[in-house]
This record gives sequence, structure tokens and C-alpha cells, in this order.
Amino acid sequence: MSQKYTIFILFLYLTLYNLPVFAAQHALVVGIDEYQNEEKLEGAVNDATLLRDTLRGIRVQLPDERVLLDSQATRDKVIRAWREMVTQARPRDTLIFTYSGHGGQETDAHPFDEEDGKDETLILYQGRITDDELTGLFAEASEYKILFVADSCHSGGITRSACRNSRWARYSSYRSRSRSAFPTLFKQSDRDMNKLSHVTYITAANQDSISICEYELGGKLHGALSWFFAKALKGEANDGTNNWQLTRGELDDYLPEKVRDATNNKQTPKLLPRGDSQSVISLGSESAYHDNTPPLRPDNSAIAIKVENGSAPPGLKRIRQVGGGFDLRFVVKYPYTEVFNHTNDKIATVSSHKTDQWQRVIDKKQLLKTLADQFDMRLRPIRIELREGPDLHRYGERLHFSIAPAAGSKRSCDKGLGWCDSTASSFNAMTLFNLAGNGDLQFLYPLKDRKHSPIIKRFPYHLPPLTVVPPFGGDNLVAVLCTRPPTRLQRLLQESAPHLPSPAQVIETLHDQRCQVGQYAFFSGE
Repeated sequence: MSQKYTIFILFLYLTLYNLPVFAAQHALVVGIDEYQNEEKLEGAVNDATLLRDTLRGIRVQLPDERVLLDSQATRDKVIRAWREMVTQARPRDTLIFTYSGHGGQETDAHPFDEEDGKDETLILYQGRITDDELTGLFAEASEYKILFVADSCHSGGITRSACRNSRWARYSSYRSRSRSAFPTLFKQSDRDMNKLSHVTYITAANQDSISICEYELGGKLHGALSWFFAKALKGEANDGTNNWQLTRGELDDYLPEKVRDATNNKQTPKLLPRGDSQSVISLGSESAYHDNTPPLRPDNSAIAIKVENGSAPPGLKRIRQVGGGFDLRFVVKYPYTEVFNHTNDKIATVSSHKTDQWQRVIDKKQLLKTLADQFDMRLRPIRIELREGPDLHRYGERLHFSIAPAAGSKRSCDKGLGWCDSTASSFNAMTLFNLAGNGDLQFLYPLKDRKHSPIIKRFPYHLPPLTVVPPFGGDNLVAVLCTRPPTRLQRLLQESAPHLPSPAQVIETLHDQRCQVGQYAFFSGE
């Protein structure tokens, strides 16, 4: 063997030896619709298959034996699949566990760490796993990064009529269970969860008093968290850094905003630890990302309407009639028609035969969809809070809103477009308006006769109390924060009120602006 050949082999060996070893990603996906002893669900298996396909699309290792659906998802099989995944992985790999199905509560067992005296549980086809047991499993796998996503709930409290049918609620009523019926896993106190810095927890709701419902999304029933988590994996949570990594901060900005909007504030997911810059999952390659620049064009897609107990009046524009998967549902009860949104909240009552009243509700929905498209992941989301909460608000009640950019800071810049969003102070030119259930527009800020400053000097901004008055139904408060006052938008809204400008007109006034858009749905009745 020549000396040159020997040197070449040695060089090749050293080069390969010193190549970085990239961490692999492994997943376990569980979805249960068909239960032995619980109410049937309709969207949990849809969640699981959606996440299975999405995770495989970004090259996560997910063999068929780690996709457990319905009767496959027993306690023993879930635990076995988890431990086999841990065995196959290497230290510093990422382990992903997603669960869609019923959650429940049962009497707390040692360690006695629950303030309400109950353990939260994942209800499986056969058996259950408590939160303490999960935390123990995760503590055993401390050499790995872990992402746990639970699209279920653990309490039966409902703040308003959240689900059209009780079988759509992902909650299993509390019942006493014999501990001896199940083998016991190593447990770790739930209070130690925050000490597990290698674990990222994402749950469907930020409080136990909310029931998690299933919604028609993409033509099928899904949990809202699973649906938007899949979209995040496809690149929609990208904040503009294009580093092919999905961080806690990006998820904490994206998931609450999207889930709240899709469920009309019935549900806000929770992420722990709160959004820092730690990478949670690699998206595989640049091809997984989409261009998240908001479209500078209106959403001209037809609004899907479903008409029950009658027919729509003639002459409606920008609609398509469907049997399911609707944006708006019109229930005809001559001489009036009740209008419901996709989450089954009653938003308006219109005359059954007046085309213009139907059209105004339809035009409102189209404008809201267009404004939702302007949400820019490269910018901090707008947090709109209602002190009185998401309950149904009654005539004469006073509502207190606050508006502010979300906590934290984006550090993304676009030198090509000449902007950088690093501070909240750069987006302080505020515009506020309300869209009533019947389509009326009310301009709220800035008003010259109130001597409003076009620039907000300090956030949160507290809106003067709004009093609930007719027309009752579903209102949408819309906030627009820009780097400079959008005077053309404000003039358009004021001159149009109480009628709606077209989506094209609204977008045209913003084409030379740098803005973030947020909206908050709230509901009223007599």
C-alpha cells in the first residue's frame, strides 16, 4: 500500500469521524374514537392520521407500530411503544408523543401533589395513564428532548354551549377507579414538571374548566390543537428566521392565536415551559417552509353556507351552498332566520326573505377571513383580553377590553424589505373597530372628537367600557397595530360605517404599511 493511499485513508477516516452526528426524531401517535366505556369521538383518529402523515413528511421516524388507533391504544401497548422508542433512540434525539382522545380525572394517589385532589389522566381504549405516571416516564428519559402534545381535556366545566353534541367533547366524566386494576408505573410529582427542562408540554386548554370540542376543519372533524400543530409542522409557525427549526417561542405565538381564532375564544392551548428560543423540532429541510408573508390581496373565496328548514333568498353573492363543512349556518324559522358560525354560536337573526340582511352577514365573514390572513408570524401577535371572559354577555352588561402586543420579543428581520421587529414600541399606531353580528361596523379608535392620540404610548391599552346593546349575537373586535398611523384605512372605515368596505378596499389601504392584525369574538344575548 503506497504512502499516499495510506494518508488518504487516514484523512477520510478522520473526516468521517469528525462529521457532526445529527439528532434523529422519533414519534408515537395515539388517537382514539372508539371506546369501550366512554362516549364515542369522531375526530381523534383524524387527528392521529393527520399528524402521522405530517410527521413522516418532515422525516420523523414513525413506523406503523407506533401509530396506535382505537383498540390498539391500550395502556400496555402505549407504554410498550414508548419504551421501545426510547430504546431505539440515542441520547439527544427528540421523542414526540401526541395523544388525541378523552381526558379525565380521578382521585389523587401518592405523591399527593394535586391541589384539587385529583390526578389528570389520558383515557385509553383499555386502561388509563395519569399525569404523574407520564411525568415519571419523561423523567426516566432525561437524555432526550421530549415533545408531548395532548389534544384532550380533564374537566367537564363548560363556559357556554360549547359543543353541539356531547359526544364531541373530549372529556370523560370523573369516576372512582380501583388502583389495583392497573399495573403501577414509576411516578414523579406533577409539581416537578417544571424541573424537567428537556420536556415541552402542549395541552389543548390553559385551564381545567374548559371542555375541548371537535370542529370541522378541512372538511373533517378535528381537535383544533392537532389541526394547527400539524400546520405549524408544515412551516406556518415560521417567524421569518428560516432556520428549519420550530422553537417554543414560535409555537407559543402561533398556537394560541390560531386556536383561539378558530374556536372563537372557547379554547386557548397551553405550552410549558413558556415560549423561549429552545428548538422543539426540526422541520427537516427548507422545503418544509412556506412563505409566510401575508397576502396583499383579499380573500375572494366563496363563503360556505348551509341552509336548514328552508331556502336562501335569491341574489346572494360570493357564497357556495354546502351540506357540511360550513362557514355559516342559516336556520330558517319564518319570518326570521337564525345564523350560526362554525362553532355553533348564534351570531345574528335576519329576515328570512331579505337578501341584503343575509348578504351583510356573509360579507362580514369574508372580511374577517381576509383580516385573519393578514396575521404575520414574523411579528408579535396582538393579545386582546376581555375581563368578563368568554361567557354569553347580557343586555346592559359593561365589557372591559385590553389590547397589547404579546409578551416577549421577536428578533427577526428582513433586510430586503427594510424592516426589523425587535421592540413593541415600533408597532404602536392603533386602529380599533367592531363588527356586529348583523354586519354593522362601529369605528372605535382613534376618534377626533375624543381627542385620541394615533400613537399608543403605553400598553396594554384599556378600551373604555362597552355596553351590551342590540343587535345581539356575535361581535368581533378587530385591532390593527402598525408602525405608522394607517390614515387611509381609518378614513375608509369611518366613511363606510355602519356599512362594510370590501376586503379589496381594506387590503389596498394597507399595501404600503407594516401592520399586525388581531381579532376577538364575543357573544351577547337578551
